[in-house]
Amino acid sequence: MNSTTTEFSKLGGPAAWLNWTLGVAFIVFVFTFQTGYAVTNVAITSDLKLSVVQVGFIGSIYTWAFAIAQFASGSILDRLGIRVLPIAAAVVTAGGFLFAYATNAYMLIAAQVLMALGGSFGFVGAGFVGGRWFGPLKYGFMFALVQFFASLSAIVGQKTLGSLVLTYAWSDVLLMLSYLGLAITVAMFLFMRNPKLSATDATPEWEGISKFVDNLLHDINEVAASRDAWVNSLIGGATFGSMLALGVVWGPRYLIALGFGELEAYAASSMMWLGLAIGAPIFGWISDQIRKRKLPMAAGCLGQLVVIMFIMSTDTIEPTLANILFFLWGFMAGGSILNFPIGADIVPPRLIGSSAAVVNAVQFICGGIIMAIPGHVLSGSGLIARVAHIAPDQTAFTAVDYQWALAVIPFSLVVALVLFLFLNETYPQSEPNEQEA
Repeated sequence: MNSTTTEFSKLGGPAAWLNWTLGVAFIVFVFTFQTGYAVTNVAITSDLKLSVVQVGFIGSIYTWAFAIAQFASGSILDRLGIRVLPIAAAVVTAGGFLFAYATNAYMLIAAQVLMALGGSFGFVGAGFVGGRWFGPLKYGFMFALVQFFASLSAIVGQKTLGSLVLTYAWSDVLLMLSYLGLAITVAMFLFMRNPKLSATDATPEWEGISKFVDNLLHDINEVAASRDAWVNSLIGGATFGSMLALGVVWGPRYLIALGFGELEAYAASSMMWLGLAIGAPIFGWISDQIRKRKLPMAAGCLGQLVVIMFIMSTDTIEPTLANILFFLWGFMAGGSILNFPIGADIVPPRLIGSSAAVVNAVQFICGGIIMAIPGHVLSGSGLIARVAHIAPDQTAFTAVDYQWALAVIPFSLVVALVLFLFLNETYPQSEPNEQEA
């Protein structure tokens, strides 16, 4: 060990794990609060006397604000580094408190905007911390671990908060969660730091809004100029977007159409998130073991296609088999975590934040499209609805109706498999100047 070792940060050392743990705590808080809204919105609607239209609009505000902010968050991380994450956590926490104390729809909308702006740094930020503190070769696996904890928080948070709202007022539940966010924010301000890996590393500084906008557009253009960046992002949009469509909306509805009770349907569909939590780090580990990213990600996509075709090929599924199939679906979707290290591989190190943000934004946008198409089909409009004989005024749907509507999922995965033919292998052969932990 040379004499300069103590002057610089060590990749993978105690400081690396501390920073990464705080980044993960932030994304867990963001995911849990999102789950909190899902389990409290019925009570919120009743207490604040909101209309169904207002509920839908308030929910969509988060989606659009998040999507817009996502493109900027990566460039901000690239320009200002890890120290911006405590500020993002503070914004989310402020939104949480505003939500908990909300007395009308306008306060809920403002809270949603704040949480979306800060939350857009969560998943990408935790991955960015891993890339900076553990180095390019560990980036994929550390990002996969982020997905593991984020997915677990979606499962645990929903069950825990669902139980709490049966005993406490929704505002009290969200207030307790906001205080947890405050504690995480304070810890992030106290301990989160950018690693100093060499004498040439300098603390990033804010250069003004005009300069930042110019840099933001330049960074996005530089990422978008890469053909592989687009191919990689669109593959992620098909694989993870399909996971979102089935996991967030259509999985439980399809199972109910198959004859499942509501509790059975939600229990089986939640196995997707457990599968994703386990599958993501395993795919990341396999990628590092064989030193390839494209092959394991393609295998995950093919596995998703096989599983979804099996799920949609029958009118009857036993509950045990449904749990297994939905777990396998989520497990195979874990391969989509490799979109992030692939995105990082094909851009200069200074753009890994922007690259991750673009990948996540495209996944989000494609997921929204895949999520919306089945509803369009079930509304009775479009060619597929006419072929399936789904009437515009139809209110009850069979499993076959859902199979027609969900055909967009296997179709998207087939397109993704074709896109793999145009994606180059990106796994780095070596990591220059890699420091020992």
